[in-house]
Amino acid sequence: MNRSPDRMNIDDDVKIKGRGNQEEGGILKRLGGRASEMMDVVSEPVRSVEGWIIIVRGLHEETDEDSLVDKFREYGDVKTVHLNLDRRTGYVKGYAFIEYESRREAEAAVEQANGSRYLGETIKVDYAFVKGPSHDDRSRRDRRRDRSLSPNRR
Repeated sequence: MNRSPDRMNIDDDVKIKGRGNQEEGGILKRLGGRASEMMDVVSEPVRSVEGWIIIVRGLHEETDEDSLVDKFREYGDVKTVHLNLDRRTGYVKGYAFIEYESRREAEAAVEQANGSRYLGETIKVDYAFVKGPSHDDRSRRDRRRDRSLSPNRR
């Protein structure tokens, strides 16, 4: 199975793993025409058990919880903040989860804070949980995956 990279297509059995896959566009870039179809499927936010949780990415490594709460308190009452630290260095890993009581507050944070500057970094804000594809969408995707396998692998 010796293929040149220019002859590979997305339906081949190719596994893409690791941090090296975080280039601009990532996996959606490789999906070609189906990228917009997949984005439409996962666009509805979902409430967690406790409240509405957003994810803030692109945080500076020296971000502290108090200043992060102060920044996001302007969009609503922050219930909890979960800031992951690297065990080895003790610095922030670059993301945080922030929980709001109401969807209105979470929407305000996502719309207004996304793309803003915080401690010299441009942050990305989005919902942490979104509704996945419906049962019909999953079965259609599975059939497409089955067709992509070679006959001896089905």
